[in-house]
Amino acid sequence: MKRGAVILLLILVVAAGLHADDLDEILNYLSDKVLSVHITARLLDKDQVIVWDAESSHITNVGKAVNIRLVGSGVIIDSYITPFGNLDETLVLVANGEMWFSNNRQEGLRYKSFIKSVPIKAGEKVIFFPLGVAVDSQTNIYTIQLEIEILPYSEVLRMAK
Repeated sequence: MKRGAVILLLILVVAAGLHADDLDEILNYLSDKVLSVHITARLLDKDQVIVWDAESSHITNVGKAVNIRLVGSGVIIDSYITPFGNLDETLVLVANGEMWFSNNRQEGLRYKSFIKSVPIKAGEKVIFFPLGVAVDSQTNIYTIQLEIEILPYSEVLRMAK
């Protein structure tokens, strides 16, 4: 988010000598090329009740990954969400990542990597399960869920007004 604000600020500084109409045209052009990626991470218990959740929004462009890191007791998940394609058509959302985990029944740390791709349209929500079902003990089963929504940044600006 900070990088996007810095780039926008640099553009504004460079464009300070331009007329207001030129500046509006530049900002409109950029807002149609930039994407907002909204991610809701949830931990669900065996009855699908939300035990924990967190939300984050990121600004990116097509082909540039957004990183999500989840750190918990006995698990670290690094996910990279990358949208590809054209906003006017179907996007391909590529989710890849790595995870390190351990539990009480096993010695040492285990490693797993994954990659998934899903065709989506801007505004659709996708549910992604990076771990599948994680087992805490024989009686407690938890699922990590990532809900991902990609919108053109111009639409986010319109909703904020």
